[in-house]
Amino acid sequence: MINLLKTERYYFLHNRTYWWSVIMIFMLGFITAPAYRSEIFGPKEKIAENLTDILNGMVYDSTFLLIIVSCILALVLGQEFSWRTIQQEIAAGHSRLTVFISKIIVYLTAFNLLALVFPAAGCIRESIYFGIHDLIGFLSDFVRAAADSFLFNSPVLLIPIFLCFVLRNMPRAICAAALLTFVLSLYLGYGMMLDLPVRFLPSFQIRQVISGTEILTFGSLAVSLCWSTVLLLASWKTFRSCELK
Repeated sequence: MINLLKTERYYFLHNRTYWWSVIMIFMLGFITAPAYRSEIFGPKEKIAENLTDILNGMVYDSTFLLIIVSCILALVLGQEFSWRTIQQEIAAGHSRLTVFISKIIVYLTAFNLLALVFPAAGCIRESIYFGIHDLIGFLSDFVRAAADSFLFNSPVLLIPIFLCFVLRNMPRAICAAALLTFVLSLYLGYGMMLDLPVRFLPSFQIRQVISGTEILTFGSLAVSLCWSTVLLLASWKTFRSCELK
């Protein structure tokens, strides 16, 4: 397992697609950050008073950024099927379970960090405007926001992972991930406006927690855990029995 994790780390450190994605999302966050000064949580039009407000506003909106992040994840993981990387790992003597676990750990970590690049870039730019009067307090807020992001964004990131294991075809996985995450984001946006049932969505739960509308509850945790459990089990069942050519 340790060797597999080291291999995955090396793969990401030398994957140009991933690092170009980091640069692209950083620039997106850096450019759009000023828009959050006057409108933190969309139509609620709350005025930002400090850097933490900018952080929360950008994490709140990063639910739509997951459309892009999911496509990049499908591209990078799909490359492993196209380049037969996964087949080589199994041929080297690693069990499918250890390969699967290593992929889940590394991909969820890497792409949750990628999603956090967006608010981090915004905070870097807006620190010039607002200043940082309480560095320890801001870092504490950032860690809390990062934990919430990891908890509620991971189920969404498991969708393209599942699609890659099912389709084992990079172009199809990218298209399917883009379509499914776009539909979920569209439903979230209109659902919140039209008062449709949206509490079952992890992306809705993170918005409630980040905006301060609700605290982290057993119900919100249950939503994340249910989505994650179902997608992990479905992904493992598919990968365990699929034929790798």
